[in-house]
Amino acid sequence: MNFFLLNFKPGIMGGDLYVRIMIEPHKTFTRRGADLYYEKKISLLEALTGFTMEIKQLDGIMLKVATAPGDVISHGNLSLLSLNYH
Repeated sequence: MNFFLLNFKPGIMGGDLYVRIMIEPHKTFTRRGADLYYEKKISLLEALTGFTMEIKQLDGIMLKVATAPGDVISHGNLSLLSLNYH
């Protein structure tokens, strides 16, 4: 099929179609560029002794996130945590 033959008809002036896509904020994740971020406040006890939590991903899969006792988590820094899918 020829694209141009399908979109133009005699006597009708062609035009442009403009589409605006608005991204609504998500209740769990924030977007920064192509990355998704999840923020969680943890207590001092959790920071010192380790913690485990689960995050429901956009596709519904639960992601287990854990830190071990003694792992250093500095305030305001991003950390790569051990991730276990189940």
